[in-house]
Amino acid sequence: MSPRKKTTLPGNMLPPKSGVRIRMYNTGFGDCFLLAFPAGQGAFYMLIDCGVHHRFEDGDLQIQKVARDIAAATGSHLDLVVITHEHTDHTWGFKHAQEIFNQIEIDNLWLAWTEDPDDKLAQLLKQLYGQQMAGLTAAIQKLNQADKAFALELQSLFEFEPAAVVQPLSGGRLDEMEFLRQKILKKLIRSKDYRQPGEAPLSLPGVMGVKVFVLGPPKDKDLIKILDKASELYLTSLAVDETSSFAVAAQAADHQEDDQSWVARHCPFDVSNGILASEAASHSEFKDFYKQFYGFSAEPGQGAAWRRIDYDWLMSAEQLALSINSRTNNTSLVLAIELNAEQVLLFAADAQVGNWLSWQKLEWPGQGPSGQTLTGADLLNRTVFYKVGHHGSRNATLSHKGLEMMIDPDLVAMIPVNEKWAHEVMDWEHPAPAVLTPLLEKTRGRVIRMDAIPTGDTPPVCPTNTSPELWQDFSEHLNWDHSPEHLWVEYTLATDQT
Repeated sequence: MSPRKKTTLPGNMLPPKSGVRIRMYNTGFGDCFLLAFPAGQGAFYMLIDCGVHHRFEDGDLQIQKVARDIAAATGSHLDLVVITHEHTDHTWGFKHAQEIFNQIEIDNLWLAWTEDPDDKLAQLLKQLYGQQMAGLTAAIQKLNQADKAFALELQSLFEFEPAAVVQPLSGGRLDEMEFLRQKILKKLIRSKDYRQPGEAPLSLPGVMGVKVFVLGPPKDKDLIKILDKASELYLTSLAVDETSSFAVAAQAADHQEDDQSWVARHCPFDVSNGILASEAASHSEFKDFYKQFYGFSAEPGQGAAWRRIDYDWLMSAEQLALSINSRTNNTSLVLAIELNAEQVLLFAADAQVGNWLSWQKLEWPGQGPSGQTLTGADLLNRTVFYKVGHHGSRNATLSHKGLEMMIDPDLVAMIPVNEKWAHEVMDWEHPAPAVLTPLLEKTRGRVIRMDAIPTGDTPPVCPTNTSPELWQDFSEHLNWDHSPEHLWVEYTLATDQT
């Protein structure tokens, strides 16, 4: 499909003559990147995610401002929309600003294989995800009876999942993913319409010298489960991981589990060794023991209350909620965009350890600059632009098989982050100092942050350990929204025309 011919309008985001212009939007807290490539006499516009975290105050209003700017910047036409994964801070622009996006033409949509309804592994992952979500829902319902404050806090984590799963839609709006599926000109019909790691490089219609390599998510459920690996992270200890046993227990406690084979596979002990609470009161051998020493309620004569831990175990539900979020992050669609067989843009979305590790095994025969086999490592070596993974969190930028492999001296990075909000509202360490420090060293200070968009006409101050000449060149390729809204900051990567 050829790009639609567009008339250049005042205020449009224009591409360079060769290369790309990358705009990072200030959504409050979330990912939203608009790329403009030269395409004949016009431009090819590629939008990668558009979201805001559901707990960001007035996030709906902020994302609507962003959507209006996208419409103005692109002449209300997007050649391609990429959704990396279904978290609110990547998709909710298509919920809160659905009316605005309704007025924007969208030609193509890229989704990962995990969204393919005909993919067997995708179905398996969604089944496991559904079981764990059901367990988390059961835990929240039980906690509402014992600790409403904690239940509400847990619910806030739970809502970090897709809107259609956690709450009903309102105002006649479609679920954001269904909205995009219906909106696009070229429908997703076959499995080959979904992006697969290691598939043949993709082209952008009308754009010369650009190849897009799909790195992740891996088609390996075991790699998707790997969220931490001490030897590959800028940290010294591992986070505690949960198992599916909690989800089983939560559902069993509320009599919601129907898949007995799933229960048997994930119970921490053989099911024959357990007694359900619903059966204990009438158990032929142990009912008197339980009544005397534990009871079945807080009523007098029902046993010592201090021995009962009816809801205490549910406090570990927070780890399950965080782990579900992390595993969804690990299904992120990751793209390496190659310009003129030289420079590479790495959009890592929120990929965690297992996703990163999988790139090392990828190969594309004949796709190297001189016709040799191209590898995932080669793409990392030539990366000159890195969209920092997961707002700079500790396990979304690998060390030895990640940042240390980005050896190009022109490396620049963008972080969609709001550190103050992340710390004060969510108690998150975004960006993590253990990641930010080597990132600043590697880029020689050329890290562009969403929460540090310049004001007025003054460019960012040159870091102490960066040469004025290098900083001057960097600043000349930087631009930002000079209006009071401070909606965006952008970086232009110009390449030699061939």
